[in-house]
Amino acid sequence: MKYLIKILSYVIVFFIAFILFFPKEQLFLYGINKLYEQKIYISDYTYEETLTSSNIKNINIIYDGINIANINNINSKIFLAYNNIDIKDVSLDDSLNSFIPSQIRYININYNILKPLYIYSFVDAKQYSVKIKFDILNLKLKAIFKTSKFFRKKYPKLLRELKYDKTIKDYTYEYKL
Repeated sequence: MKYLIKILSYVIVFFIAFILFFPKEQLFLYGINKLYEQKIYISDYTYEETLTSSNIKNINIIYDGINIANINNINSKIFLAYNNIDIKDVSLDDSLNSFIPSQIRYININYNILKPLYIYSFVDAKQYSVKIKFDILNLKLKAIFKTSKFFRKKYPKLLRELKYDKTIKDYTYEYKL
């Protein structure tokens, strides 16, 4: 019994140490390099790290020389069983305003080891919200849009890309990579 408790305590200490000393900044820099390969540049950001999370503030996203988005804050918590990324106050470039609203209040992305084949996301904006489920195994994305009347009148181009589902009385979008 003492041997089992000793092994269990070593495993718990290992996992806690792994979470606390996980190289969060190197993971962030790896992500920036992957975006750079796609000609997406991240600039003017401030990076802060705590024991269990990392915060990135005041981010400008540039694609093909055009500043397409500004993000106020990204907070990521990376654990072994549960990973969470919160993105707050996203402002898209005004040139995209005819297709999609330029202000997004909140984006949440999470992964849970209890459902290892899916990544879930939620987007909250003033005129709409989106629930997203990404199937890792099949590389399939499904999004459900909850829209306001104003949104439906102002953004008909976006609605043409979506499918109206009569059972849930909202718009859906499916995409296979």
